[in-house]
Amino acid sequence: MDLNKQYAQYKTQTSDELMETLLKLTAEQKQSGEMTESKMEEIYRMLSPMLSESQRARMREIIDRLNRPI
Repeated sequence: MDLNKQYAQYKTQTSDELMETLLKLTAEQKQSGEMTESKMEEIYRMLSPMLSESQRARMREIIDRLNRPI
């Protein structure tokens, strides 16, 4: 994965557009078995110590939304 390409692709999107993209990509990964709730929780546990309280709260909110049934 080329992070510069990824950044360039998404840098002009609004937060709503980014959320829509994230929901779509997550749905595809869930369908293919690449992403599960437990994997998302693992990512959260790994990243949360590096985040501020407000960032942790936002990440939790996003993960909860991604885990809702489609």
